[in-house]
Amino acid sequence: MCRNLDVPGVIGKIGSLLGDHGVNIANFALGRERSGSKPVKALAVVQVDAPVATAVLDDLMKIEAILEARPVSLPEAKF
Repeated sequence: MCRNLDVPGVIGKIGSLLGDHGVNIANFALGRERSGSKPVKALAVVQVDAPVATAVLDDLMKIEAILEARPVSLPEAKF
């Protein structure tokens, strides 16, 4: 999960960085607070195939528009 500023290029930078670290993206969803002329905050939920290492999260935080990057793990659904 990443909180970021909604500016051009963020999705590509996240995807490229994860790819460079060998992390496969299964699903990527982005929502933002609202639209507007100045950058607004957005939330990116990136579903990956395996847990992301701390070093990868640290590298995500080096992207200028990223405000927060943290792993979120949900229990497996039991139907």
